[in-house]
Amino acid sequence: MWQIGNANGGDFVVLRSAGDEAYNNYIFGLSLASGPKLNSVRTILTKHRRASDEPEILDYLRKAEAIFFAGGDQSDYLNFWAGTEIQTIIQSKIANVTIGGTSAGCMILGNWIYTSETGSIISEEALANPYDRTLTIGGKFLKIPYLETVLADTHFVTRDRMGRSLTFNARIMKDVESTPPSVARALGVDEHTALLLDINNGDVQTVGVGTAYLCESHASPAVCEPKTPLTYSNLQCTRLDAKSRDTFSFATWKGKNTVAYPSNIVNGVITNLPYGPV
Repeated sequence: MWQIGNANGGDFVVLRSAGDEAYNNYIFGLSLASGPKLNSVRTILTKHRRASDEPEILDYLRKAEAIFFAGGDQSDYLNFWAGTEIQTIIQSKIANVTIGGTSAGCMILGNWIYTSETGSIISEEALANPYDRTLTIGGKFLKIPYLETVLADTHFVTRDRMGRSLTFNARIMKDVESTPPSVARALGVDEHTALLLDINNGDVQTVGVGTAYLCESHASPAVCEPKTPLTYSNLQCTRLDAKSRDTFSFATWKGKNTVAYPSNIVNGVITNLPYGPV
């Protein structure tokens, strides 16, 4: 609804690499119910990198007043769109139109991206071996203000992904970059939940029915080696509740009425309640 409202009756484009056009009628119907009525909703389905040079596709994107990345496979999105004119056009529009995504489409919005190019990894596997062959971090598809220190993950509580996201933080702080950053932040969003980011000031509002999590690391992990359980202390996490429409500032990294709690990992086990106090 937020993207529809901000499209101001313009053209709404859905990007994906698999699936169908089911979003078209759904999104257009929402615009009829809530207003303002969208001019059009179009799904662009790209199944190979060559499509990123198609003039018709590029023209639709240039005219878009809202862009939404559907779920799918983030490795396909990077293979098909990174370094192409599609990426260039979307990057140029970030300041003026809303950009959103769900599942894999959300995961490509962060500075770092869990690419899943060699398969998916679950939390238990990541914590037991931070260098598992399926733990692949890369990307840097778009440069979005206030997401420069973020790696996003989705289906968060439903699929118990806290452990793998904290492991992503550990790898980023140790050796994903040639020079480790000063901070790495995991952003986890549960199903039926969204974070609305104002890129002008870094303010975020949580909407939907679930929760979202922000966990930051300022130091390298104590133990992060191949085939060795992870040990990582003093991570700071915050839980945001969509039902309360919790707010958070990415500029100051502080929330209002949110739940903040420390998180620690010892020998591959999160020793606190992973999703915060109940």
